[in-house]
Amino acid sequence: MPIVSLSGLTGGGARKLGPTIAERLGSDYVDRLILTRAARKIGATVEALHDREERILTHGERFLRVVQNVLERSAVTSASGDPYFGSSAVSLLTEEFEELPQPRITQGHELDDSLYITALTDIIHTLAKTGNVVIVGRGSPYILKDVPTALRVGTIAEWDDRVERVMEIDQLTKKDAERTIKARDNARGDYYKRYFNIDDPDAPSLYHLVINTSTTSNQYAIELVVQASIALEAGRLN
Repeated sequence: MPIVSLSGLTGGGARKLGPTIAERLGSDYVDRLILTRAARKIGATVEALHDREERILTHGERFLRVVQNVLERSAVTSASGDPYFGSSAVSLLTEEFEELPQPRITQGHELDDSLYITALTDIIHTLAKTGNVVIVGRGSPYILKDVPTALRVGTIAEWDDRVERVMEIDQLTKKDAERTIKARDNARGDYYKRYFNIDDPDAPSLYHLVINTSTTSNQYAIELVVQASIALEAGRLN
């Protein structure tokens, strides 16, 4: 069952390629926005999911159950006081990198970091164990680096193409898109350094393949990932 982790520079194409790759592979698609919706729904959905155990769950319900089960057994839940999805965990999982709380030099904050990254790692590993999933971002290529069945894909692009994509996706002016990209790139670098001690989140060694979406069409990039995923699953990628 395919497991694909996509990551890359802001506007590099991961968010654009991910849904189509998931559709081609018949997989669930999980990114920051999906996690946001899960966070918003989880409290109201938990009881409903318990009542529906006698029938087959939809993809969305199955994903919510995964998140629910992980966080029910996570230290994050007891620390936050929220029985399902604490507000601090929500920020780590769902916000853009530059929106995450900045580090403070306190033992308490260091403890919080440990709890947050434990919950995040647990969720991503649990999703990977279920198979049939395409995960975008959140450091998932590093988190899944020791999972032999997980295909890790990085995306890069030229500056002008990145600006154009962010303008289109986020409905921003060119000036605001440029400012957003710089802020997110810096925050993404800080995120990888802070949580994984990685200086370069785009280092080729983190990935099975890195695709330059400025020189590769979306259609061909998608085909590359789909075929690489199939080859990895069949033991033919190496």
